[in-house]
Amino acid sequence: MSSTVRLSPLRRGRSVAVVAAVSALAVLAGACGARGGEHITDSAEMNGTPQGGAAATAPADDGAAVDSPDFGTVKAPCGKGDAKVADGEQQGGADTIQIGVPNDRGATIRPGLQKPIWDASVAFAEWCNAQGGIGGLKIELIDMDGKLFEVEAAMQKACGNAFALVGGGNVQDDLQFSGKDGSDFHRCKLIDIPAFAVSSAKSMSNGQVQPIPNPTNTISNTWFRDFFALYPDQAAKWAPVWGNLPSLKIVKTKQEAIIPDVKGMSQVGDFNYPPIGTTDWTPLALSVIDSGATSLSWTGESPDIAKLLEKLKDQGWKGRALLETNQYDKLFIESGSPKALDGSLVRMAPHMLEEADKWPAVRKYLDLIDRYVDGGEVAVLGMQSMSAWLLFTTAANKCAADNGGEISRNCIMETAAATSDWTGGGLHAPQDPDEGPTMKASTCSMLVMVKDGKFVRRYPEIGGEGDDGDGFHCPADGLTKVTADVGEGNVDPSRPPY
Repeated sequence: MSSTVRLSPLRRGRSVAVVAAVSALAVLAGACGARGGEHITDSAEMNGTPQGGAAATAPADDGAAVDSPDFGTVKAPCGKGDAKVADGEQQGGADTIQIGVPNDRGATIRPGLQKPIWDASVAFAEWCNAQGGIGGLKIELIDMDGKLFEVEAAMQKACGNAFALVGGGNVQDDLQFSGKDGSDFHRCKLIDIPAFAVSSAKSMSNGQVQPIPNPTNTISNTWFRDFFALYPDQAAKWAPVWGNLPSLKIVKTKQEAIIPDVKGMSQVGDFNYPPIGTTDWTPLALSVIDSGATSLSWTGESPDIAKLLEKLKDQGWKGRALLETNQYDKLFIESGSPKALDGSLVRMAPHMLEEADKWPAVRKYLDLIDRYVDGGEVAVLGMQSMSAWLLFTTAANKCAADNGGEISRNCIMETAAATSDWTGGGLHAPQDPDEGPTMKASTCSMLVMVKDGKFVRRYPEIGGEGDDGDGFHCPADGLTKVTADVGEGNVDPSRPPY
């Protein structure tokens, strides 16, 4: 089925680890209760017009939005004040708050990995400090670059120094739990409001609250149901295609759990591929066709699914791909021809960058990066990082107001977990942040389609059928519980419930 690239044992192991984690990075889900009809018209595909467009992502002509103290619907999250960090919860001066940002952008085999989350953190900190800080506390960032395989060393930078981790993430985030004093998330009594979580160990751990929850034991079924409503003939026979690694199998298993909740949709195959070394995708394409599958979902990297779709279309396949959020990437479009990729659908919980002029928070995100980060990169993960920072500052402000100016870790977690209907100021669909062990995925999503080499909104149309608010479909019954074994969170029972 494939040729093999010969690597040293060390290089082979590292490459496999990278592929596994990177492929699962942006599998987004969250929790939002809502309403909405199930009948879907086809007008969006008929006109194929982007609601936004490439020009919408350009920086604004003036700095008014950047200089405003508001971030979308979040009013003045930063400013002057007399806040203080609780005694013993960080090192450093009394007029600062030290925040660690996990990332992997120094990875030698994937340079710049997750750079958008570091860029977003830098931009937010610069902007916030220009407003006066968090209740007067200036943000000091601790760069926790784990370089993929040095996560334990990165954790050492935060332990005993950082008040909290905010806006970041490691692709191998299970390594944050070293089990050692001085480098273990729990033993260091750290708290985290991350941009993302990947592993079951991290995503369902306690001591962290995700602004866009991505637990492994629940998943939105909205995108599959909307897909079936739009394209019943193609959706009827579905197959998952996934890289043969444990972390990617979990993503596939979550997708499979959805199928019984979509009446009329059935699974007709289950295909895996070597995550590295595949050069000929024809055998896999033929296997998919032989199964009778008229639709597929993919767990892996963008260039590879683009190549598979090329081979499928070469063989006359008339089906359609339904893809996770990590394929909302120019690399996906650049890796295949319009003939092969057009019609592919991608689920989204954040707003599209192409629609920045419709959503002030997205515009703000783009303009902050432009103002404060030379050579800054923008991406969905960057918006998730901004959302995490906004959730943290909102919680910190409330804690200070309720506790005589004191900001403590327990209060941050309790306040963040009690937040509901969270949109990051308008960066993404409504979410219900919660501590890891009890969080649920959101039902909200939209479908984005590739058309003529561009991402365009497919469903719901803004203000149209199925739009339950700000362009997202959020049916109340759009949540599926995953009953298969997908691992457990790293829970420290000695930590207080928030």
